[in-house]
Amino acid sequence: MFSSLFFTIGAGLLVAVAGFLAAVLAGWAREHAANENAGNSGAVAPRPTSSRERLQTKLSSARKDAWIPNLASEALSLFITMTLSAAAVIALLKGWSIREPMVPSLQAWTAGVLMVLVFPLVVAERYFTGLSEQLLPESAMLAGMCRLVILTLLGLGIGSAVGWLGFDWVALLIQHGIATVIGLVALELCVRSVFRWYAVPTAQADRRSHADSTIAGVLQLQWPDFTAIGKTVTRQFGLDLGRSWALGFIRRAVFPALAALAVFGWLLTGVSALGLGERAVYESLGRPVAVLHPGLHVHLPWPLGVLRPVDFGEVREIPVAFGAEDGTPAETDSPLPLTDTDIEGLPPSSVDRLWDASHPSEASYLVASDANGRQNFEVINIDLRVMYRIGLSDQAAEQATYNLATPEDMIRAAAGQMLARYFARYTVLDVLGQNREGFIRGFQQELQSRLSALSTGIEVLSVVVEAIHPPPAAAPAYQGVQTAAIRSVLRIAEAKAEASEAINSAQSAATTLRNDATAAAAERVGVARTELALFGGDRQAHSVGGVAFLFERRLQRFNQVLARTRFTVVDHRIEKTSAPLLDLRPSSFSADTFTAPPETDH
Repeated sequence: MFSSLFFTIGAGLLVAVAGFLAAVLAGWAREHAANENAGNSGAVAPRPTSSRERLQTKLSSARKDAWIPNLASEALSLFITMTLSAAAVIALLKGWSIREPMVPSLQAWTAGVLMVLVFPLVVAERYFTGLSEQLLPESAMLAGMCRLVILTLLGLGIGSAVGWLGFDWVALLIQHGIATVIGLVALELCVRSVFRWYAVPTAQADRRSHADSTIAGVLQLQWPDFTAIGKTVTRQFGLDLGRSWALGFIRRAVFPALAALAVFGWLLTGVSALGLGERAVYESLGRPVAVLHPGLHVHLPWPLGVLRPVDFGEVREIPVAFGAEDGTPAETDSPLPLTDTDIEGLPPSSVDRLWDASHPSEASYLVASDANGRQNFEVINIDLRVMYRIGLSDQAAEQATYNLATPEDMIRAAAGQMLARYFARYTVLDVLGQNREGFIRGFQQELQSRLSALSTGIEVLSVVVEAIHPPPAAAPAYQGVQTAAIRSVLRIAEAKAEASEAINSAQSAATTLRNDATAAAAERVGVARTELALFGGDRQAHSVGGVAFLFERRLQRFNQVLARTRFTVVDHRIEKTSAPLLDLRPSSFSADTFTAPPETDH
């Protein structure tokens, strides 16, 4: 709200400065024309006789005087007026949309300062009002601009005082009303400047400021003179308003009617309608009487009876974060540069699965750590949000109204103390490895008990912990540790797999060797038994047959050998003449291709 007051005051000052600068430029033009006329006073022009000649002489002198200095000063005045008026309108539009609450102590100081600034402006307004038009033709206009600034400062000071008393809607209404008046005056100056730009230029000696405002002239510090108004109407239109019975009746009845309307409007402040999602604490003569629920209620009018609205079932969410001493947020959203996208490098921004980006809603705490047998401290960031509402009971509504100024600050303070005590009891490994559900459940119960002990009327609905992690700057180091841990686990698993594979292979090889040995032993045993049986049979046959068995066995061996050997039988009984020829020389043919010679007849 302080920013909106600044914009409104600035707009009023811009409009007043536009009027004063236009008056200064108009006075400079008249003084310049007076100096030129004093230098040319030696030449006496013939006095025109007819009215047509006088008009032509006046127009020619006006064109001659307004050629260079008058045109330049008037163009500059029009440009300055239009620029400052447009800037005032922009400032009003900017301040109209601002809805920032102001601290009550600051409202009291603002009201006092604005009231003090009104007094020098009242002196300036009285001074310009006392000047005659012969001395300063723009005195009435300047007095109106002073009254506009007086209205701005006085009205905003009263609005700040009313807001300090707790009537924010009245202060907002006063501020918007003053902003509307300033905006109308600024628009009027812009329109007057546009019309003056296309109007016929006047003589430099008769130059008057164009930045006059009818709306600012209506702002009087005294009651209007109805007699003077009646005389003006009679002189201009021929109507005698003093003899009109209707106007006389209106004049007599206007004040009683206004008084009755004021009383009726004041009595209407004792009727309040609350919506389905609204409730309020009713105060009668400064003492809380009851909590009014949705519906139509009749009570004492303001200021005898006052309603203080309270949230009715509205769920709010606040992050437990703390800003720095200079007012900057706890953290800024500045992700770390990403240069590697492999499994062991920094994650890309598309996934953002770790803590490589800071968030303004996180709070930082110091946590004890034990590294390499040495005590140290580490920083832990936590993103914790509290969902709360004002209790639905009448007692909770009264407690939230009178015992609590800002629920968010109370919850942040209580939660901050609890988190500081929690992180002071554990180390980094304990915090990162603790059960999250148990921590949330215990934290919510303790926070609710603290708020209930302070009679705040706040009901904690849930506690949401988005993340508990080291700060973003330490993300690469912690990620390296995490990578090393993952790598060690993978290597252990790979070693176990290789060991299992080697054991299985050895067992399979041993089983194969054992089976082969068993089979070979069984085969050799069988062969030995067979040979033993054959040898036993041979012994029995030899014992029965004797030499005949041996001769038979020799013949069997000859048959077995001769079946696999090529041989030639030579009989001594063949005659020498018919004996075959045996050539023992090595031959070039093989035994497979040998063909016996044909047999002879003998």
